[in-house]
Amino acid sequence: MSVPQDLEVALPQFYKLRERLVAIGEVGLDFTPWCAPTQQDRDDQMCVFIKQLHVAKELDLPVNVHSRSAAKVTIQTMREHGISRALLHNFAGKPSAALEGVKAGYLFSFPPAVCRNQQRDKLIKQIPLEHICLETDSPALGLDKHVSFNCLKSHRGHFNTAASPLQMFVFSLFFMFFSVSQVRNEPRDIVLCCRYIADVKGVSPQTVRLVSAQNAHRLFPKLKR
Repeated sequence: MSVPQDLEVALPQFYKLRERLVAIGEVGLDFTPWCAPTQQDRDDQMCVFIKQLHVAKELDLPVNVHSRSAAKVTIQTMREHGISRALLHNFAGKPSAALEGVKAGYLFSFPPAVCRNQQRDKLIKQIPLEHICLETDSPALGLDKHVSFNCLKSHRGHFNTAASPLQMFVFSLFFMFFSVSQVRNEPRDIVLCCRYIADVKGVSPQTVRLVSAQNAHRLFPKLKR
């Protein structure tokens, strides 16, 4: 995960490329034990997150947000810092936290992985369709339960930068052992979460496709149609 020094190095790029930027992200908080084992790790993440939110406000851009094991505090922090446009991607927090985000005008996106996790049905039912977007987050978060070794390597940056080579080796072995399939998630699989959300909400896939696309263009007005 990022530390404040990492952000200072990257900050000039935000302003250099401001005319080309559609959003600031992926930013956010990940308080899982392997990403934030100590309070200092969580404090560092919060420091970076708040600075990124300030950049988004200064550049008048929405934020694309990661909120793993930190849904409530992530939404609370964004509200406290005046963020009005946000997408909480692969959201898996409690419905009560999501509804606070809905009140703030935030959107929530879901990948194909929701098709194998009925625990999120209640969440999807409670979030209005006007606050839902579709995503894949490929190559991870597909129909396969376990991320392949190749996906692990491509997402290595999600692990705490303080992780030792031995820890990374153990993580690699873990995912290699439990990867029952090497079928990777692809952008085309977005139709899977579209159909699933339609089924959960009792509407047609065409309705989900149309409304979610409208939501995305409303949140990211600089997107080219």
